[in-house]
Amino acid sequence: MAAQLLVFASHARSADTSNLTGLPAYPNLTRAVMDGTFKTDTLGHWCMRFWADTSDSLTAVETWYRKALIGSSEIDLTHDKTYKNYSGVVGVKIVLGIDYVVVYKTSSQAPTSIDLYRCSPIR
Repeated sequence: MAAQLLVFASHARSADTSNLTGLPAYPNLTRAVMDGTFKTDTLGHWCMRFWADTSDSLTAVETWYRKALIGSSEIDLTHDKTYKNYSGVVGVKIVLGIDYVVVYKTSSQAPTSIDLYRCSPIR
């Protein structure tokens, strides 16, 4: 899996961090971090995470990901079982197969946050 992800690796242009998820990184990032380890999600998938911030509006980032991830589905975070209990968090989870992107804000003054999750199938 790791070798496959390296083939699809891309680079976050405005941050000096490699995005190894293969999912598109928003082009106007102010900060980015690639997690160094895989983690298990609630369904048992092993997932790698790239997370970043941008000063762009939540609406602009959501629109960009809707266009970038054609064929995806979307869940408002107020209805997502993982995020609905976090007070003040607004945004969407955009799902493409078992991979997903979470675009959110924690307050009106906070930067827009982006989490990319590339997951492996359960074996």
